[in-house]
This record gives sequence, structure tokens and C-alpha cells, in this order.
Amino acid sequence: MSTKLEKIIKKYNTFIKYIGVAILSFLIDIALFTLFNFLLLNKIIISTILARIISSFINFLLNHNQVFKSKENKKNTIVKYYLLVIIQMLISAFVVNKLYELININPTIIKIPVEFFLFICNYLIQKFIIFKFNK
Repeated sequence: MSTKLEKIIKKYNTFIKYIGVAILSFLIDIALFTLFNFLLLNKIIISTILARIISSFINFLLNHNQVFKSKENKKNTIVKYYLLVIIQMLISAFVVNKLYELININPTIIKIPVEFFLFICNYLIQKFIIFKFNK
């Protein structure tokens, strides 16, 4: 591997790991959302909440232990993390539900770009506020 590529990977290592964990969490979340939404007959808000509870717990553990390798107390960190999750979940559910009412296409398709936007915001909040990453 070239030294330039190694430097780039080293510089962006945390963000690369964050993307990997986010992709895994997103896949879990979107699969569960789709399943719950099907089983509950298009109950978007409830489906969002159920899917997010499961995927966010996996995301928290991986981000705390693997991505940011946080030294912060897990009890304090999890409170801040779940406050962010709740805010993000409410924004996601509201926006997806409103767009579904407006354009009436598959809610899973609507959810993907909404979640992408929230993903970028969450990285910065998690890195600097929740896990207090200082590398």
C-alpha cells in the first residue's frame, strides 16, 4: 500500500469505522423497519420506533467500543446517546410520514435519503459531544 493511501486511511480511520458501523446499523434498521411496517400494515411511526430501538443499541455498543474507543462512563454516554437517538428518531418518523402523505411512495424509499442527512449530523454530534473523541 502506498504511503499516501496509508496516511489518508490513518487520518480518516475513525470516520471509515463510523461509516462501517453506520452501514451495518442502517441495514438492520431498514430491514426491521420494512418488516415491522409490513406486519403492522403501514404504521410508520411505530415501525420506526421498534426498528430504531434495536438498531441503535447495536450502534451504541459498536461506536462506544470500536469506533471512538470512548473512555467515558457508559452510563453517562448512553444517556446522551439515547437523547440523540430519540431526537433523530422523531425527526425521521415525522419527515418520512409527512413525505409519504405528500408523495405516496414506498416509505422505505423515502426513509433512505432522510436517514443519510441525519447520518452526517449524527457523526459530528457523536464524535465531539457524546463520545468526546479527541484523537
